[in-house]
Amino acid sequence: MAAPEEVDDDEHRSRRRQVTGFLKDELLKGKLKLEHSLGLGHKPNVIPPGTPDIRGPHRPVELGWHPVAGLAGKWFAEKTGLGKLITEKTHMCPDPTQHWAVLVGEYCHELWMDEHLNVIYINEKINREDWHTFEIGKTRFNDEALRQASEMTIFHMASARPAYNLITNNCQTFATALLDTIQIGRHREFATSFQVYREALKSRSLSKVGKLFSLGDGAVEEQEKAAGAEKDGKDMVHQAEDLPDDDAEKEGQAPPEHVLKNAQAVMDEHTTKLDNHHALFGGC
Repeated sequence: MAAPEEVDDDEHRSRRRQVTGFLKDELLKGKLKLEHSLGLGHKPNVIPPGTPDIRGPHRPVELGWHPVAGLAGKWFAEKTGLGKLITEKTHMCPDPTQHWAVLVGEYCHELWMDEHLNVIYINEKINREDWHTFEIGKTRFNDEALRQASEMTIFHMASARPAYNLITNNCQTFATALLDTIQIGRHREFATSFQVYREALKSRSLSKVGKLFSLGDGAVEEQEKAAGAEKDGKDMVHQAEDLPDDDAEKEGQAPPEHVLKNAQAVMDEHTTKLDNHHALFGGC
């Protein structure tokens, strides 16, 4: 009589594994569906190819926000440790379903997240109907220079802390840092920082070359990236030398520190806050 019982136990374990596997598959499908709804992950660059230029005519810079709505927004709130209840009162935590970006010309420059909720940079063509905007300053950067400045800003943020954090590593943090980088009177500082950043990319590419040579694949591409990174850094420094001195640049413009204070005031005033008494995970 022992043999049939063993068969029954084996069947039971097999069915349990099948059910467990099915549930895991369904949970994964649900998670991927929500991530797709929220739009997590890298998106194609929409900035047209061109040479970065930080010496152009003054261009208005705007801060803008739009909602991350519906079920996807609620999932995002939970995944970033906040809970579901958003209030109209201003307390401590910014609403995680309210997304801020920097807008210049036809394009917006944004912090976003990959599938692991690590910070990344994306850009999009502006649809004015989607955004609540506030003019905040000016820049000389063309679109390609803005893209590269945004990539540098995310590089520094991700180097310090890769994961998105509602308080210290969020879309407002990115917008403020990018605005500080691109505003009038900060171009020489940007060129110096950009050269250091490109040297870091060069070192990263060169560190891959030896490994790739041993694998016989991709080494030439990494060498080209390293050479390009060095050239881009030097080109930006030369462009900065063509600009008027900082005092002349700032004449008639709001001081950079005032621009940043104004930007922070705009975001504070127009960002709904989560009542920290209702946070489910103690994120605040």
